[in-house]
Amino acid sequence: MKNMRKIIIFGVIVFLVLAVSLVFYFRYAENKKYEKQGIELITQIEDYRRKNNRLPNTVADLGIVEQMGEGPYYEKKDSLNYVVFFNIGFDNTKTYYSETKEWKNEP
Repeated sequence: MKNMRKIIIFGVIVFLVLAVSLVFYFRYAENKKYEKQGIELITQIEDYRRKNNRLPNTVADLGIVEQMGEGPYYEKKDSLNYVVFFNIGFDNTKTYYSETKEWKNEP
């Protein structure tokens, strides 16, 4: 009886560890997917800036039709700075700031 209880407790612990590990793995993979898509857009924006000596006003200037959904979305802040962002879930975003060249997860 004691051995059976230990086996069940061990099984539950192993299951919980695997479940938590999977959640973290999928969040990491999703995060990397967003960054890869964002970097592709950032590269196009920076190429446009080099060729035209200015930022595009919208993604239409890049020849891209903006899709609704998660993103990536582009927003020109001023003549030098912009953000690229993804809408994640109900009210979270993953945002790239050109002035700092960093990604931030924001609630």
